[in-house]
Amino acid sequence: MRDRATTEDVVKALNDLTDSGIASERTALQSLGIGPNDAKVLRFLLQRGPDDEPVTPRMLAAMLGISSAATTALIDRLAEAGWVAREPYPGDRRSIVVRETVEDSSPARRILSVRRASAVAAAERLGPEERRIVADFLDDIARGETEDMGEMCPNDETPRAP
Repeated sequence: MRDRATTEDVVKALNDLTDSGIASERTALQSLGIGPNDAKVLRFLLQRGPDDEPVTPRMLAAMLGISSAATTALIDRLAEAGWVAREPYPGDRRSIVVRETVEDSSPARRILSVRRASAVAAAERLGPEERRIVADFLDDIARGETEDMGEMCPNDETPRAP
């Protein structure tokens, strides 16, 4: 049986996870030559299943919180680099679908999926009740951070150094 963890043990583990995530994200972006929004879009596309709703530029703009012009520039950049392809939207010739074109054997696919793969492996080692506790815990942290930042920075104001 494991020793009991203190609150500080949990906070330290969460901080360590945050630090490793930042470091791995920096490495991934540098090795692939892409930016944070590019990586977010590619990860989103890589996680889509065949039965999921087709991904449109409007969906990507909403997910990223950017304008349609910025979304078009992002898709152009990813398409030019060979990461994505544009296809006609099924049943609507006026719209397009964006799909990833990362080969299954590409190191980029593994690099973009490392956090998810690590999380899945760790979650699979837990029982269903433990997974529920962890999921609720992480959701509570995310919700608390979002609420606290919303109160401290109303109207998306960025805090300024004194």
